[in-house]
Amino acid sequence: MTKYNKTIAGLICGFSLCFAAVSQANTDAEQKGYAIASVVDLRDQGFTDSRAMLTMELYSKSGAKTTRKLDISVLENKVDGDKSLIKFTFPADINGTALLTHPAKSASDEQWLYLPEVRRVKRIGSRNKAGAFVGSEFSFEDMTNKDLHDYSYNYLFSRPCEQIEASAVEFAGQQCDVIERFPVDKHSGYSKQELWIDNQDSKIIQIKYFDRKKSLLKVFSATGFKLYQDKYWRPDLVEMKNVQTGKATRLSYKNILFASGLSEQDFHRSGLGD
Repeated sequence: MTKYNKTIAGLICGFSLCFAAVSQANTDAEQKGYAIASVVDLRDQGFTDSRAMLTMELYSKSGAKTTRKLDISVLENKVDGDKSLIKFTFPADINGTALLTHPAKSASDEQWLYLPEVRRVKRIGSRNKAGAFVGSEFSFEDMTNKDLHDYSYNYLFSRPCEQIEASAVEFAGQQCDVIERFPVDKHSGYSKQELWIDNQDSKIIQIKYFDRKKSLLKVFSATGFKLYQDKYWRPDLVEMKNVQTGKATRLSYKNILFASGLSEQDFHRSGLGD
């Protein structure tokens, strides 16, 4: 978010972890792919926490639109990965629905979904993380801040960023590095992802998601990047298009704040119904 991720978000690689992962890369392309991904992660080091208000627009194949509003909070965690909390505020039938995510480097990520209608917290099992997140084109898996060791990498090529239609004007004249990453989790809904990363500021501006049959499933794009605190780039708009169904989901960000004083208590499971 970022998850816009950094899909859509932001993580840290300690020296020992970096060395271990690089040592596992067998080819120059694998090492270069990993090195590019490492730079993306390191750019977000030290943000402490962030908050934002979002508008979610869901588009059907015919173009019909449904609008929702939500808040997202992220707490930097240098040990296990960044924790995140998403809470819907509009419309009434989804108001109060919340998703809490605790990444874990040594085990499967933990996710809990709070459903206010039944006042129940539901744990999202690892086998269900490929499912759609509240009817959007984002999956529960997409809403988790991923770490470097969650994937293996491969460098593909470099191209002008403006070859991405959604970013043609914003990134005119800039070059993008294009890498593949392959999920380690056997329960992932994807066989691989293809990332376009501008090599000036290391912003992820497009991700192509391939399903378990290795067919293109979805395309994520991010536009309207702004620089916060002279260090952290965030997009105003991200979109996930499902190329197999014709549906799409857009997330528009506003009021992005950093270091607002969030704590571990704000990301405790017991507070999901507050």
